[in-house]
Amino acid sequence: MPAPFLRKLSKLLTPLAGSLALAGALYLAGNTYQKAGAEALEMVFRVLAYALNIGLILFAAQFVHRLIQIVLLEGLVGSALGEPVPRLLVQLSGLVVFSIAFAAIAGYVFKQDLTVLWAASGVLGVVLGMAVREPLLDICSGLALNLDRPIRIGEHIRLHKVGDITIEGRVQEISWRSTRLKDDCGNIVVVPNSRIAASTITNHSRPGPFLEFMTCIVMDATVPAERVLRILEAAALEASAAFTVAGAGKPYARVRSVTLNGVEYGVFFDTPVELRFRARSMVLQKVLEHLNAAGLRPAWPKGERAPGDPVAVEWRTVELPVIMQAMAATPLLGDMPADDLEVLAEEARLRRMTAGTTLVQAGETAMAAYVVLEGLLAAEPARGRGGQQETARSIGPGGVIGATALLQGAIHGETVRCSTGVLLVEVTLDAVRAMAMHRPESAELLSRRVAAQVVSDLRARKGGRVSFADEADLAADVLAHIRRAAGLLHVGTT
Repeated sequence: MPAPFLRKLSKLLTPLAGSLALAGALYLAGNTYQKAGAEALEMVFRVLAYALNIGLILFAAQFVHRLIQIVLLEGLVGSALGEPVPRLLVQLSGLVVFSIAFAAIAGYVFKQDLTVLWAASGVLGVVLGMAVREPLLDICSGLALNLDRPIRIGEHIRLHKVGDITIEGRVQEISWRSTRLKDDCGNIVVVPNSRIAASTITNHSRPGPFLEFMTCIVMDATVPAERVLRILEAAALEASAAFTVAGAGKPYARVRSVTLNGVEYGVFFDTPVELRFRARSMVLQKVLEHLNAAGLRPAWPKGERAPGDPVAVEWRTVELPVIMQAMAATPLLGDMPADDLEVLAEEARLRRMTAGTTLVQAGETAMAAYVVLEGLLAAEPARGRGGQQETARSIGPGGVIGATALLQGAIHGETVRCSTGVLLVEVTLDAVRAMAMHRPESAELLSRRVAAQVVSDLRARKGGRVSFADEADLAADVLAHIRRAAGLLHVGTT
């Protein structure tokens, strides 16, 4: 036989031989050993009876606990609450059931007087209650929090109490003694349940997962309020794309007060509470960008003037230099001489439109080009062959609408609607005609710029399958269209 098997067999033979030897001695030794064996057997049966009774009571307690948990708590209470039952209630029900089970074991199995036991436990409970008052208060407060449900796991709350520090964070766990919060810096804050019960709770997650926040900006009183509100709402709407959530309201601006330094405006926006500081920074950044594009700046304290601060009359209307600056910032007109831009700006007209109106419709012939001075628009591309609608893009200050379509004599490829009130510079072919009459070579320069932009867009879409000859032919077609539409077919030709 193999050696490992023999070693295992020897381990069994030793206790087996000892058992047989003792059993034989007990049988042959007479009544004394037999009586000892009978008493030992009786003790075994008694212990076995205790074990069976204790096991029966514990299994019955486990059944009752499961019955309470499934039928009463999860079935009735859970259906009434519309959410999972707090774990603390399940644990508390188990504590009560098993306390009764252990009392039954002491009284029924071990025949103990429960009156004396309860009296002793009452005195012990008073002593322990005085010694562990704070933990018991935390446990009772935790039970109240689970029953009343002022806060839930995953919600963002703020705890504030007179004379105490304010604690903010998102609820991570609610246990018997404490509640764990994750604050806005990512730290875990453990708060005793008794402190939560004694504090005023602001729940930032109800009724929705976001809050309305506000940031203020002061503008000079000489700037029309309608113009400032349009700029602020457009800036907030553009910035909100980075932090808005489903169901959040549209950002808006309001006049808050008139101060000695100017008019104070409030910009209101909805954002999750953790993002409020970043959202405010993004909104203010966009506000400054839109104000700069409009030639405006926040108000300075009265009695102080920064170098280059515009005088009041220039703040009332959009002057010619502002229009020229907006044109020069566009890719199409950026390299045009200043005197050409001046002619275009003089011939152009300002156009104001309200939020929700349509500026141009996809498929219609382009009759004018537009440069955005203030506000925000949304451009929706025409549906493709598969009928799928592409995502709309935002057009803010400095954006150009319909320039290449106008100068090519083509149709608009996008439907452009006003997301907010907007202020536009409208440039028609009459303005282009005036520029060409002022300097005929300007039409050639403009046609080359249009061709370069169209070819650049085609290369981006088709992967570079457009030649320089195609660009030259396109420039010639654009130049012919400009001269024909403006009545200048013989201007600048030899």
